[in-house]
Amino acid sequence: MPTKRQILLLFFLVFLYRLFFGLWQANWMEIDYFQTYLIGLKFYATGAWPYFGPDVTGLENLSFQSQIPGALEGLLIGLPFHLLPLPEAPFIALNLLNTAAVLLLAGYLHRRLPSLPFVWLSLWIASLPWTLHEGTMIINPALTFLPAVLFFIGFMEATPLFTLRWLAAPWACAWMGLSLFSVMQLHFSYVYLVPLAAFSLLAQIWKSRKPQCLIYFILGALPPLALVVPTYLKYGLSTNNVVSGFTAPFDWDNIKAFGTILARLLSLACYEMPRFLGLTVAKRIAFLAGHPLLLAPGACLWIAGLLQPLVLLLGWFKQRPPLPQWREVKWLLLGILLMAEVSFWFTIKRPYSHIFFVLLPFVAAYACYVGAFFGDSKAGRVLTKVLVAFSVFFWAFYAPSFEPQYSIYPQRAMVAKAIQEKDYHLMGERRPGSLY
Repeated sequence: MPTKRQILLLFFLVFLYRLFFGLWQANWMEIDYFQTYLIGLKFYATGAWPYFGPDVTGLENLSFQSQIPGALEGLLIGLPFHLLPLPEAPFIALNLLNTAAVLLLAGYLHRRLPSLPFVWLSLWIASLPWTLHEGTMIINPALTFLPAVLFFIGFMEATPLFTLRWLAAPWACAWMGLSLFSVMQLHFSYVYLVPLAAFSLLAQIWKSRKPQCLIYFILGALPPLALVVPTYLKYGLSTNNVVSGFTAPFDWDNIKAFGTILARLLSLACYEMPRFLGLTVAKRIAFLAGHPLLLAPGACLWIAGLLQPLVLLLGWFKQRPPLPQWREVKWLLLGILLMAEVSFWFTIKRPYSHIFFVLLPFVAAYACYVGAFFGDSKAGRVLTKVLVAFSVFFWAFYAPSFEPQYSIYPQRAMVAKAIQEKDYHLMGERRPGSLY
């Protein structure tokens, strides 16, 4: 494990890398990103309490309008303006939090699997396509990354079947409560954390024959719950029915999508390149051909990203690994896969990858166990480090190539004026019918 000074240096470098990517890939031309930023700017400009957070209306849900109750999103995006009244302020705050999540997750995985170096784990997680594209920009799933990591560690350490005794059970339960009720204000994917939390709490009660874990879980949940209470006091409990717009008795298309869900879940911890290079194979090839510096690493990562989910799938069937808790971890992943599959039987939403983003820490842990099988192979270690280096290099030069379309800088002057004059209307208007 590196020294504290080395960890601080690593944190600083990873933070700059991810901040640079998020600023140049802000996606402000897409309405969901624009409107998410606007919620925080409205809170800063008006000082009005943000009773509601993420818009349920979006590119996926054009026919259904509502907002998730709770102030957490508005505060996370709007409060940084009070410390630094610049357009970049929310990006800086977000990437500080998510860089901490990257190193915390890497440190915990290193503790579970000491053969995997902490620095390389950090670089791997920091440069995964999904942690970059979904975790560095101002959009509500990005705000779930730190809570997702805290929930994962809390779950693993609170559940007797998985614990390393690295974190005391009371703190682990509190982390689960804090994380679950934070994600609940940010994204509907919190539904995946509910059965996991219930399983952990029941397992603890079964083993100890005492319900103290519930007390610690509730204590952890109190801070985020306090941010929802004002909404219910002002608007009543009916504000909690937003999820009902997506329910269905059975969605046969989703029932048939088991293979798609499996591939997308596993790909969270892989170098899934195609969807970020272009909508068609021709556009993807044209992008790489038009950027000679990125051609070789991009092609290697593309091939690796196609093979990695297959390796992770086949790794599940390995019978006798010399790794502690491998059997428990692989059955946990199967349970998560089945939970994700069944959840889509009863919704009209399609199984898009970003819906599973909150489960990335669990998939990353499973991927590390499979990767550790090759830890004694020099070729495997070299290949892993080469792919991580390629990934860090590729995304660093990928980000500025889209500057005219995606970065904050073509519109920075307009946003800076809105911040200076505390008039969010100068940037834009909230969606018609929005609650906040």
